[in-house]
Amino acid sequence: MMTHSVGAEPPLAKISALASGKTLLNGKPSDLTALEKEFERLQKLKGEVWYYRENAQVEPRPEAMAIIKLVIKYKLPVSMSSKPDFSDYIDANGVSRPRKP
Repeated sequence: MMTHSVGAEPPLAKISALASGKTLLNGKPSDLTALEKEFERLQKLKGEVWYYRENAQVEPRPEAMAIIKLVIKYKLPVSMSSKPDFSDYIDANGVSRPRKP
């Protein structure tokens, strides 16, 4: 059984869906197969996903939709970000808020 120290952060995957259709996992190129393996791991560890999509104001590419479907499949908490460095999060009202360090 794994034990966590007090105040330990849950495991985290930072996903960037780029306008080109490419996907980054923690800053490195990835694909849906690798993402699914990571999401399965995160589900077991009670982790979460931080998600950023380039050009969020336009229709999402199929790759971006596939990522969201995987997040739903694995029932992972997701925090949307409007900035590629994940320094903010989008609150329930759609407002960008600074992420606490």
